[in-house]
Amino acid sequence: MKDAMILSDDISEVICATLRAAIFEGALKPGDKLKEDILAQHFKASRTVVRGALSLLAQQNLAERRRNHGTFVASPTPLEARNLLETRRIIELSAMDALQGKLGEKEFEVLEKVVDTERRVHAGTDFTEKKKIAGEFDYTLVGFTGNEVLLNMLQNVLTRLSLVTALYARDQGTGSGVAQHEAIVDLLRKGEFDAARTSMAAHLDEMAKSIAFEGVDGEKDEFLAILERMTAQA
Repeated sequence: MKDAMILSDDISEVICATLRAAIFEGALKPGDKLKEDILAQHFKASRTVVRGALSLLAQQNLAERRRNHGTFVASPTPLEARNLLETRRIIELSAMDALQGKLGEKEFEVLEKVVDTERRVHAGTDFTEKKKIAGEFDYTLVGFTGNEVLLNMLQNVLTRLSLVTALYARDQGTGSGVAQHEAIVDLLRKGEFDAARTSMAAHLDEMAKSIAFEGVDGEKDEFLAILERMTAQA
């Protein structure tokens, strides 16, 4: 019985991770139905396991249960969106305050590699790739603080913000932040932490201004095709 419970937990996490990734890269959009029957068939899991996975997703505010209708990808309200943007600002500026003494040549090489990847991807036309790398710079930077709690909070906020972007962003998938990331790394290399923090604050303000709180993108993706593509990537 204990082994069966562990296996169920593992499958639930695989389902959650797959759906989180699909939400983050924009394959699943706000309001899309998360179909229990297709999930159960695709992952060869019971409806009970699938419902457990969807409950976990709902606890992370990435899904919404509607009585007698099923579970859907969450659609953040404008108030939730503003709170998420503010929370991201608090997390990332707190991280900037905690970075002194924690960045060496190895860390700078990682950051510069992330910026190089951003530059290359944003020079192309693959929107999915652009979505996949969104937040990678911020996640990497916060990771260097060594604060796992802060990092886990940021991961959830960034995933939920991908829903905000899908609903409200004026301009999605642009590379306007690459030059700002490059400038932040340059300032950190020089040891100018206050200036780097100011630059990060300006960068976050600019991103927040791109959120217009008007309209919803109604384009839908076929659910099973998304699951097949996401699990094929694993």
